[in-house]
Amino acid sequence: MMKCIVWNMDYWKSPQKEQGWEYLNSVDPDICLLNECSRHASQEFSIHNISRNDWGVGVFSKHELDELEFQKCHPDAIACGQITFGNRTITAISLYGKIIDKYSITTLHRSLSDLTHLFSQKKLRDWMLIGGDFNADVAIDENQRGNSHHIFFERLKDFGFYDCIRKFHGERIQTLRHSNSSFPWQNDYLFAGKKLYECCVSSEVIDDERLYEISDHNPLVAEFDIS
Repeated sequence: MMKCIVWNMDYWKSPQKEQGWEYLNSVDPDICLLNECSRHASQEFSIHNISRNDWGVGVFSKHELDELEFQKCHPDAIACGQITFGNRTITAISLYGKIIDKYSITTLHRSLSDLTHLFSQKKLRDWMLIGGDFNADVAIDENQRGNSHHIFFERLKDFGFYDCIRKFHGERIQTLRHSNSSFPWQNDYLFAGKKLYECCVSSEVIDDERLYEISDHNPLVAEFDIS
C-alpha cells in the first residue's frame, strides 16, 4: 500500500514547526506533497524549491527520489520527482498556487502549461500524482468575474486527472480555516492519473484540532493499492 499526504505546513508563521514534522512522520507516508515547508533531517529524500526565508514547495519521500527538471515560469511553485514503488514509477508533483498581484489562478494556469509536456506522456500521466495548496476554489468564481477557477479544474480534468478526495466524498470539504473568513474554503487537493486513481482505496481530509496550532490547513491523506 502506498500512502501520500498533501499539506501546507504554514512554515513561515507556524509556532510549532517541529511538531509538524513529528506529525508527518507519525503518518509514515511514502510521498509527501508539501507547500510552505522547509527541509528537515527526518526526510531522507527531498526536492525542495525555496520561495523565501528557507520555505517553499517540496516533494519528500522515504524512497529514493529523482528530480524532473524543466523550465518553469514560477520555479518556487512546482517540485517534481519520481519514485519507484513496487514495479511502478510514480511521478509526484507538488503544486503551489502562489499569489502574485492578489491572484493565484494566473500562477496555476502558467504552471499547468509548464507541466504540459509531462501530462502529454500517457505512461507518465496514468501513474502521476499532483497535489498541494492551490489557493483555488470554484466558490471563488461566485465572488469575482469570470470562471477562471472552474476553468483551471476543467483543465486538470481534460489533461486526464481525477480528484482523489471526490472519489469518496461527494461534496466540497473545508481544508482552510481562514482567520478573516468563516466560509469553508477548500484550497488543498490531490489529483491522480487514471490508473493511479483506480488504485486509490481511501482519501481523507484530516480535521484534527491538535494540528490547528501547527497550520491553518488540514492535511489530505490518500492510500493506493498498487499491486
